[in-house]
Amino acid sequence: MSVFYIAEIGLNHNGEINLAKEMVDAAAESGANAVKFQSINYKSLITDEATKTKIDGFGMVNVHTVGDFWKKVSISDTFHHQIKEYCDHKKIEFMSTPFDFVSTDLLESLGVKRYKIASGDMTHYPLISHIVSKHKPIILSTGMADIEEIDDVVNFFKEKQVSDLTLLHCLSLYPTPANLANLKVIHLLKERYQLPVGFSDHTIGAHIPVAAIALGATVIEKHFTIDISMPGPDQKISAIPDIFRRIVSEGNDVYAAVQEENKIVSPEEIKMREFARRSIVAAQDMKAGEIITEEKLDFKRPGTGISPAKVDGLLNKITINEIKYDQQILFEDIK
Repeated sequence: MSVFYIAEIGLNHNGEINLAKEMVDAAAESGANAVKFQSINYKSLITDEATKTKIDGFGMVNVHTVGDFWKKVSISDTFHHQIKEYCDHKKIEFMSTPFDFVSTDLLESLGVKRYKIASGDMTHYPLISHIVSKHKPIILSTGMADIEEIDDVVNFFKEKQVSDLTLLHCLSLYPTPANLANLKVIHLLKERYQLPVGFSDHTIGAHIPVAAIALGATVIEKHFTIDISMPGPDQKISAIPDIFRRIVSEGNDVYAAVQEENKIVSPEEIKMREFARRSIVAAQDMKAGEIITEEKLDFKRPGTGISPAKVDGLLNKITINEIKYDQQILFEDIK
């Protein structure tokens, strides 16, 4: 088992297939196991009235309302097929979050390996049921949810006999300040539900998701872009390739470092004992027949002789051989 890294391209492609492919290339080169998009039919997502709401456009051309925005970033069936085929060619897993029933069926027809459910749909039980019916592994984000809501949805999955469920600790704040990341919840979720737990990260930089791995996260989902200055609402909170590469590299090191829960001494470390520990040596020349007293002993490296931990066993013993100054005292030298 290892950490599963998801580069959340999300909406950062801005509806452009060539830009999406460029991001897939960069994610694959950065060590991501999967790239994730968002499969949205905006008419199933928001009301007609809500589409008229004025927005600043996030730097996008001809985007003045909520409806304009969702039209811009919603991807067609053709886009789905092309990007899935491209991901297969690049040998990186294609994922997408479905926001409606039709999009779920489309993803199923594409042969996705797993489904991701967004935090906003954690209480959308009709959609969850439809996703469950596909009998695939499910990853569920838990942003904005209190523990009772998580209890409810986990119980729902149990009732549906879902055998492969991963929870993602998530803060639905863009960006998430470090003081609100609440990473210790990862341990709480693992203990409470006995399920794999990951982290859907909206902080800036590489350090917080790496810390999440130290606390037990086995999935890291991070928004991903190739240029944070591009138009779009999520670009500025996304990781560029260098940051994502750091998360993968440092995250793998941290994951490897936290696997053993017992205090062990590796063979490599045991070899250091000879160098770093001490042996009992003579503090002065001693003739055969002398009684060993404290002032006749010293303790020096290397640790290839009798350990200072056994000094009491040497006191008041009699030497049977001559022992020179600084020479290690051996059990065959005494009686």
